[in-house]
Amino acid sequence: MLFNINSNTLVTAALIFLIILFFIFIYFTEIDLPLFNWLSDLIYNIITPILNLVHQLIESIQNFFITLFSIDEVNQEIKDLRQKNSVLERQILFLENINRENQRLRKTLNFKEKVDYQMVGAEVIANSPSIWEKTITINRGSRDGLEKRMPVISYQGYLVGRVENIGISSAQIRLITDHDFVVGGIIARTDSREIGLVKGSGRDDQPNIMDSIAWDADIEPGDIILTSGLSNNFPAGLKIGEVAKVETDNYGLSQKADINLLMHQITLEEVMVIKNFNRQTNITDNKQEQENEAEINDNEESEKNDGNSENEEI
Repeated sequence: MLFNINSNTLVTAALIFLIILFFIFIYFTEIDLPLFNWLSDLIYNIITPILNLVHQLIESIQNFFITLFSIDEVNQEIKDLRQKNSVLERQILFLENINRENQRLRKTLNFKEKVDYQMVGAEVIANSPSIWEKTITINRGSRDGLEKRMPVISYQGYLVGRVENIGISSAQIRLITDHDFVVGGIIARTDSREIGLVKGSGRDDQPNIMDSIAWDADIEPGDIILTSGLSNNFPAGLKIGEVAKVETDNYGLSQKADINLLMHQITLEEVMVIKNFNRQTNITDNKQEQENEAEINDNEESEKNDGNSENEEI
């Protein structure tokens, strides 16, 4: 015989069959049996954590293989995103530079409309490496009509310096911070209008000095200093700086003041050279003013002679 079935096997099979029928009957008839409910909860609580663990394990294995097979695509996407980011950063910098340049040009145009100067704009192309001289080089020269000692200002109207040496297409500018630079200054306050000489300190981290101020002159910290216009070298009204400190000088016979230059508040990228301005000399019967005017001219002329003796060529 193919199957050797004895009585014990038949009894066991019958019992299993009856148990299955019993549970099926209980399930479909929804008879509430405490023992059945307890066994059902026990089986559920035992099997559920195992099933969850198996599910998480399967998901982890799937994600691992998905990542493994797609790592080349991910790397390529990262590379593409970095390239796009670099392009966008360059575009942002380019647009920011254009925006800054437009703002500077607007200010320059507004300044030109307010004054009666003949000016030419220029870009700063170099700074002097020397610690003894404070100069910059601009991209305008003799072919643009520049001449020595022409005043140089920023687009805000701040005094920057004067033309020192000229080439065909470039020029060297001696800055107001240079220790050889001298310019007549006047207090902008209408109830003062005291004058003096503003001299370069030779260092960017130190203020300029305004001396030759009358001992009883009305000058105080916070006053704005302008070019006096008492000489033929600079037009009147160019902003120089702000008074930081005032003290007596020459044994009490005069005063001097520390001047924080307004030029230090900006970055020199473009400047304007004043090619022509009204050099009408103020006619006055006041002896003191005539003496002051003569002193300013003498000081600026001595500076001119000192600068010419150097005879620097560009």
